[in-house]
Amino acid sequence: MSITLATLAEADLPACHALFVDAVHVLARRHYSEAQCTAWAPPGPMPDTWRAAWARRLACATGFKAVEVDGVLAGFAWLSDDGEVDMLYVAPHAAGQGVASRLIAELERVAQQAGLSELSVYASHTARPVFERAGFVVESDHIAWRDGVALDNWIMKKALP
Repeated sequence: MSITLATLAEADLPACHALFVDAVHVLARRHYSEAQCTAWAPPGPMPDTWRAAWARRLACATGFKAVEVDGVLAGFAWLSDDGEVDMLYVAPHAAGQGVASRLIAELERVAQQAGLSELSVYASHTARPVFERAGFVVESDHIAWRDGVALDNWIMKKALP
């Protein structure tokens, strides 16, 4: 898949939210129940409260979007200033085509330029293999709670050269 990486801007957040909802309900649904997916990524347009929260998080991060030749959003990711991969989602139609790997590599490049010594991520069942291929290792199990629903995942880390 031919993609271009570009800096993520606040104006991109509604499209990223739509991709996030699709990714959770299609890709993560293989590992999580419908109730878990709905708690994690409620269907529908991006609520104003979410847009404001995502904008605040992005303001303290470096984000990238993966865009196909025809302008279709294939994925997005952002790295918080402290080295946490705060978001990494790929559109269902682009899954398994190297988009996540390209985004992770770009986040690593930025982290190294910033002088960070490691990256961390809360990885879902869906994301864990992608991060393992990128050299992340499991530090511990973790439970995230969304609207009273438990979502099991892992804290993973990667030391940077």
